[in-house]
Amino acid sequence: MNIREVLEYGINLLKANNIDEPIIKTRIILANILNKNKEYLLIHENEELNDNLLNEFESNIKKICNGVPLQYVTNKQEFMGLEFYVDENVLIPQPDTETLVEEVINICRGRSLRRPT
Repeated sequence: MNIREVLEYGINLLKANNIDEPIIKTRIILANILNKNKEYLLIHENEELNDNLLNEFESNIKKICNGVPLQYVTNKQEFMGLEFYVDENVLIPQPDTETLVEEVINICRGRSLRRPT
């Protein structure tokens, strides 16, 4: 199978399982497996994939169908402009967490870090 066919397969499988954003998730999973950016998938859509990559892709798509968060499948989550490794042993940072961290930073900047003598 080539990249285009693999993407179609993944998108259809996610759609059949009522997964939100099937196109985006399928592209992220394949780009992650290939260790390439999403633009690479468009430029090289006719590139054939070997059986190992196909098996890994199918396994990851099935994890998504079974309710595993995308971040746990890719082991990546962006937070405050930084990419973090995540797995099932950590909570996935959420946008409201970023707001909380920004507020704590603002509070800390407004206070002196010196202890009274």
